[in-house]
Amino acid sequence: MKGIDLKPREGFAREFFGIKSEVEFLSNRPGRSLSDFFRSFGPTEFLLRQSIVPIVAWNTGDEEAHCIGTGFFISASGYLLTAAHVLRDPIDENYSSVTEIEKGKHKLSDSLNFGAMLPANPAMRNAPFDIHPAMREAKWFLCPFEWTSHWGQNVESPLIHQEPEFRLLHDVGLCKVREQPLIGPYQPLNIGLHSLAIGDRAVAIGYAGMRNIRLQGDDYQPELFVSVGAVTNVLSDNISKKQNSTPGPNFEFEAKIPGKMSGGPILVGGGILTKGVVSRSWENENHATGCLIAPMMTLPVVDGTSLLDLQQSGNEGIARIQGPDL
Repeated sequence: MKGIDLKPREGFAREFFGIKSEVEFLSNRPGRSLSDFFRSFGPTEFLLRQSIVPIVAWNTGDEEAHCIGTGFFISASGYLLTAAHVLRDPIDENYSSVTEIEKGKHKLSDSLNFGAMLPANPAMRNAPFDIHPAMREAKWFLCPFEWTSHWGQNVESPLIHQEPEFRLLHDVGLCKVREQPLIGPYQPLNIGLHSLAIGDRAVAIGYAGMRNIRLQGDDYQPELFVSVGAVTNVLSDNISKKQNSTPGPNFEFEAKIPGKMSGGPILVGGGILTKGVVSRSWENENHATGCLIAPMMTLPVVDGTSLLDLQQSGNEGIARIQGPDL
């Protein structure tokens, strides 16, 4: 595997920028089949958009899809991280009902379409081999969520007429994205039980200022932006001490984070590991918070299984990165 050097487009500063598009190769050994070869190269942003994706939702019959935030794959099998408040958007904004089916489990309305949007590979449009016609024609694919999970609790109001308020314990959400045969394995970013320190370089990537998408005849392609800044504070015990308003263990960093970047990955240090998820920002200020990934990796998600268990099983395509100073 090879890394990608993210460079600013002309007219942007190095602290916040749109990405200069260059043809990149992800591997010196792309595989024996032509389809593997075509998947291993392309414009910079297309390659990033295979891992870092818009989260979208709409009800059947709507003319537009709500573009509500950013997410990123952490496994080849379709596990994806985003901000928990992004996953709650259909409930909080009242365009989906929610029904409790058992303690700790809820069901969104059947009419809701909820998932991640992945780009079609432009190289496939004129590929010199037989492929599904949809691969040549599509601009993007909606990959629905099988389930989503986040941590929080209902808090009863002292006022009888008010509904209980749901309060997040962590602003990190985990999703399972349904397999898409036309895409194949998803392209994950690396995560792990690694700490970070004040002064570390933090690089957040997400779809800043994303608008909604018309479901018919819209050629709009959301654009990725990069925001870079130093870690200024690490709040690893924020659940009990409540040192800031971001739910759960988090860190503060000096970066410009416009709307819709919520849920995006924050790569720390040399960019090998994703250690945070974009949570909150202050408008027109270089100040934001990211929720720490490491503390939630041991929390139970599915049938008591944690993300760390899934990583250590070796069955999901979640990389295990080891080494000093990560």
